Amino acid sequence: MSRVVVVKYSGKPKDDFLDRDQYRRLLEQGLGLMSNNGSYAAHLKSRFPGGTVGMKTNCLAAWNPTFLPLVDALSELLTDKAGIVENDIVVWDRTNRELERAGYKLNASSFGRRCLGTDANGVGYENGQFFSAGKVNSLVTRILTEMVDHSINLGVLKHHSIAGMSAGMKNMYGAVSNPNKYHANNCSPYAADVNNLDPIRKKHRLTIVDAVRVQYDRGPGFDSASMDYYHGLILSEDPVAADVVSLEILKFLRRRNGAPTLAERQQDVRYLLPAQDIGLGTGKIEDIDLQVAVITPDGSVAKGDLLQ
Repeated sequence: MSRVVVVKYSGKPKDDFLDRDQYRRLLEQGLGLMSNNGSYAAHLKSRFPGGTVGMKTNCLAAWNPTFLPLVDALSELLTDKAGIVENDIVVWDRTNRELERAGYKLNASSFGRRCLGTDANGVGYENGQFFSAGKVNSLVTRILTEMVDHSINLGVLKHHSIAGMSAGMKNMYGAVSNPNKYHANNCSPYAADVNNLDPIRKKHRLTIVDAVRVQYDRGPGFDSASMDYYHGLILSEDPVAADVVSLEILKFLRRRNGAPTLAERQQDVRYLLPAQDIGLGTGKIEDIDLQVAVITPDGSVAKGDLLQ
């Protein structure tokens, strides 16, 4: 049974963001619950036993991206607890411009954490080699095919006017050369097939969806009037299960704010069961080992409810 961990802060002011230390606390707690022995350090070492680690951000919407404090906190854990060399961490997205607009400092050097887009000099897409899965046939960024050994998907939970939701799986559209071709039928089965492309599927180790602040409607472009605050992270090694739980949170926030259902908008999230059918992960909430933890204002940890 696939495990999904949701860990969040309680008692945060509605419009407050999390800093690096707070993200680190969420990650430590969440990764500890992901492990069988409660040790987040041992779990990181088992998932990332050396090599180069890529972090796929979501920076298309510059005002609601994968926030830098989350990336900084995760980088610290990889270097401090898993022994990953700082230069062997590659933070990446589609373009340099998107990364810079979201506050990231580009670095393609041999020193420090690297940060670059697929459009950076010397990167691009795998030259002439198309990868196919189901209805998808695409070039894949060389960041995945050649530069990294392990992939972490750092999605941002938000509404998407075509797919219904963008969380983890939709974020990987940023790894292929022709994502514009894969939006029919609410991105189904295309989102499943993109994530089933050989370099994406084989190198995926962990999905972390940032649900600290969630744009529950009028996405994926930024709309400040459609923001709500969940103050949590969703973690799973199963990319499909992570999206299943993300969808439950998105629906909850839509209800809380009086937004129409996704079905009423004809924006149902349709790619989850096709993803399960091809063996990519678990597509039903009842088949998921779901654990929810809340870090309380006094710093203690309590069992939490997903939809609260």
